[in-house]
Amino acid sequence: MIASSTEKIKSARTLAFEALYEIFEKNAYANLTIQSILRWCPLKKEERHLLTELIYGVCRKYNYCLWLISLISDRPMFKIHPAVRILLALGIYQIVFLDRIPESAAVNETVKIAKKVTHIGNVKFINGVLRNFLRRRESLTLPDRTSNRVFYESLIYNQPEWLIRFFEKEYGMGQSEKILKAFNTISDTCIRVNTLKIETDDIKKQLKLRNISVGDISYMPEALAIKAGTDILFSEFLQTGLIYIQTASSMIPAKVLGPDAGDHVLDMCAAPGSKTTHIAALMGNRGSIDAWDVYPHKIKLIKDNAKRLGISIIHTEVRDSVKPLPFLYETYDKVLLDAPCSGLGVLGHKVELRWRRKESDLSVFPPLQKQLIEQAAKYTKTGGVLVYSTCTLNPDENEHIINEFLSLHSEFAPEEFNFPVLGKSLNGMMTLYPDLVRSDGFFVAKLRKVSHEA
Repeated sequence: MIASSTEKIKSARTLAFEALYEIFEKNAYANLTIQSILRWCPLKKEERHLLTELIYGVCRKYNYCLWLISLISDRPMFKIHPAVRILLALGIYQIVFLDRIPESAAVNETVKIAKKVTHIGNVKFINGVLRNFLRRRESLTLPDRTSNRVFYESLIYNQPEWLIRFFEKEYGMGQSEKILKAFNTISDTCIRVNTLKIETDDIKKQLKLRNISVGDISYMPEALAIKAGTDILFSEFLQTGLIYIQTASSMIPAKVLGPDAGDHVLDMCAAPGSKTTHIAALMGNRGSIDAWDVYPHKIKLIKDNAKRLGISIIHTEVRDSVKPLPFLYETYDKVLLDAPCSGLGVLGHKVELRWRRKESDLSVFPPLQKQLIEQAAKYTKTGGVLVYSTCTLNPDENEHIINEFLSLHSEFAPEEFNFPVLGKSLNGMMTLYPDLVRSDGFFVAKLRKVSHEA
């Protein structure tokens, strides 16, 4: 995808097309793909911004763009080659959503890319569809809301119809609308200050000297929202471990866990180490953290992050956390189980997931989560704390898991917690809605082991 040093640097639009093809056809992740491109392609600031806007924008509005294409094209969608669909969506997105780009440039640049990646027949088709859209765009209107409300809302909120029905069923139309709107809101990049190396006030001063504007996050004092300035991905602050890029809501599980200096902590599903390294910082790098993950390459991510952040108390192991290790039972003061989940809380920044996730996928996760929390319970000392968290808004993976667990384990009791602005937990559980936290949706539960297992 990336041009070599002997090649001409590709344009933001070309790179965006290549990235979108990887995302939609090869299941790449949008955020990781963008980071890879920006790390290796020396694009100017304006081109970097355009690249990011095109990739995230097309991913977010993909169904709307395809719907517009279907109104114009004389080919049924299933007969349009994936590369052609993506090019058309790229052109349509620029015309509809990027006012600063002249319509002629959106069409001409899309056709220019098409000439390099497909045959002349498809090039003419792309050119024809885009120019036909320019002629007819004023006459194209959204379908009548009353005739098919869910389809209408899927175009407005850019989500699959099944997901709109799901949120409305679980949360009602009012809260569902707030959640869906939040997923289409572009959030500020959030950083966690590495308090092992620098205090929050000091990093704010240094960032200001580099003309990087930040805002506080009321419920998380070590978190800052980047408002404007240098691309933080390439900053010396990140490279030297003074900060860590992490969503604010994903910092909450470590705070709820409440690790103390000297604790023996287990992070059962730890990669890439965001919560693990946060726990270490809260412990002042004193104590011991065992960090497990099932994939060796993800263990390397934890090690690399720990090294950059100056943390020495994390001990990583490749382990399948479902498999029991009886010699470690009743060993840990604190256990964090950030369980694999459907990810229905992170549709704002993992924009491709809304089109990749299927309703049938939701039934896959609860059986695994139940197995994991059973093991987590065994590793927790009597008197110790077990925190269960997910980045989904599916009650079957959240409250239902905890309620069933508590009905089976009288040796555990829910423990209440609270955060400024976010409020108090209920029966030791808190669902974090993306519109409220202005970050990802999350679920956190805190349980204390009050007696030996019966």
